[in-house]
Amino acid sequence: MHGVLWTLVFVFVSFIFFSWGMKFSGSDRQDPNILAKIGEETVTYAEFNKTYQPAVERLYKMKDENPTSEEIKKLKEEVLDNLVDEAILRQTASNLGLTVHEDELMGVLQRQNAFQDENGKFDKKKYYQVLEANQLTPEQFESSQKDQLLLQKIRTVLMDGVLFTPDDVKNFAVFLNRDLKASYVSMDVSEYEKKISPSDSDLQSYYQANKSRYDHPERAKIQHVLLSLQGNESLQDQDKAKNSLEDYRKQILSKKSTFKEIAKKYSQDGGSKDKGGDLGWISRNSLGQDLKDFEQAVFKLKKGEISQPLKTKYGYHIVQLEDREGEYKSTFTEVRSKVLAQYQKEKAAQKVLALSEQLAEKLKNKEPMEKAAAALGLTVSETTWFNRSSGIPKLKDSKDLSEELADLYPADWKGPLNHGQTELFFQVAETREGGKSPEEIVKDTPDISQRLASQRQEVWLKDFLTDQRKKLKVKTFLNG
Repeated sequence: MHGVLWTLVFVFVSFIFFSWGMKFSGSDRQDPNILAKIGEETVTYAEFNKTYQPAVERLYKMKDENPTSEEIKKLKEEVLDNLVDEAILRQTASNLGLTVHEDELMGVLQRQNAFQDENGKFDKKKYYQVLEANQLTPEQFESSQKDQLLLQKIRTVLMDGVLFTPDDVKNFAVFLNRDLKASYVSMDVSEYEKKISPSDSDLQSYYQANKSRYDHPERAKIQHVLLSLQGNESLQDQDKAKNSLEDYRKQILSKKSTFKEIAKKYSQDGGSKDKGGDLGWISRNSLGQDLKDFEQAVFKLKKGEISQPLKTKYGYHIVQLEDREGEYKSTFTEVRSKVLAQYQKEKAAQKVLALSEQLAEKLKNKEPMEKAAAALGLTVSETTWFNRSSGIPKLKDSKDLSEELADLYPADWKGPLNHGQTELFFQVAETREGGKSPEEIVKDTPDISQRLASQRQEVWLKDFLTDQRKKLKVKTFLNG
């Protein structure tokens, strides 16, 4: 069941919010537990921490050194900013009489693969099983999904009001068809790796801190097919699951199907189904007491062997042992080259990330790219003319980059944009008219109306939220 619920969380539409420099004040706050007032609604410390804690944990994992106080402050501001925007949208939905009905929620739940049986129908028992495995009650999960659906609904209603004419589409087509020149900064992670020359002492310390990367207990690489059971099905249902798995096993052994084909077609583990049942490596004594029998059965298999049906609290499984490795205890000398490579890679990635954040901050503050880059010891290059479909000269396979830059004005910038191992920042220096007529462009670009709508909608939404902040007299109280 690894990852089943996390797959669901990302099914819902991501909501794009904008960050503006918020002014923080301690005035007008009567309750010290309140971090923001949005009309009649508030954001409490408890609500803030639900979002902030996972975000700050990700920030610590991204950096070798602890984040600076300024980075922590900025993250707190961004988290609170987004919570304020969500509160504004909820209030707008309430004012417009928008709600999420039970049948809408049920429709969404019924479409989720993780809650469906082998015939693609919603399975209530499986639904409860998945939530229980992820330590969630139906009330908690359904409430969170209603919130997401409501935000999706109000966002759609607000943005559907953005209109444009055929002439607007033509003008936008001409705009996108321009030729551009740009200044750019390129940060190649592999180049930074070459510049990192740690001492043996540095590598020894890194090795000791990350020894588990190079050591491993006895472990097995497995794939499985799961037929789910809640635990209280009749003996008839259990026999049906076992018989089905025995039939799948025979199909694999007779080479009528492969294990991966069977898993993709029949497995009810949403976390591994699309990967052909792959569960990766499991270590001896790592699955806990509840799965002790399952683990023991796995480690009795020979490489390539498929188990008989095995019962766990999740249901019945068949398992194939793909590979097996004995316990390995490394020494620094044995793995020094791996330690060095990993050390250089991590330090280089951290360096590029830090430079990217610093450069983005300077560009946000309207510093010219040449000045901002020079302050960070970065080199600025210049492109020759390019357009949205040509790619950027001297950058191989860069059509996606030229497409990203097509709707920028002179002095506008974008970055970091990932291109292989390289992070790139661009600032448009000059534009000129392209060679195609508006009619040709519209014909060659079927998504042009959609792109114009998206651009205008995001601008409109940003302006709407800014205006609502003023009307609702939003106050925030964030210190430290």
